[in-house]
Amino acid sequence: MRKINKNEKQLLEFLLKGEIPIPEYVIEMKDGNMGSISFDLKNSESRQGQIISAIYYDTDGVIVDIELTHDKNGNLFELDFWKVDFTPLIRYPKPNDLKIKTTPNTI
Repeated sequence: MRKINKNEKQLLEFLLKGEIPIPEYVIEMKDGNMGSISFDLKNSESRQGQIISAIYYDTDGVIVDIELTHDKNGNLFELDFWKVDFTPLIRYPKPNDLKIKTTPNTI
């Protein structure tokens, strides 16, 4: 467990637009250094649904798919990054890098 960093918080603020509180602590997921984080600090919840998804291109031109999910209580569950060639993330995205694929759901 660690404190959420500035880039993660900035991205979440952009994606959530103040609709859901952003936790102070996260867990880095074992995803091959693609950048995914979990907000389920007790490992007691499961994914209930998607809040929003987006894509962007990493520095090497590879597409990165991003999905923000919630648990059954409406709390943030995971910010999941999937770089389509499974290589580590080179550059963390800034809000203006993103192309939103779906609009936020009401929780």
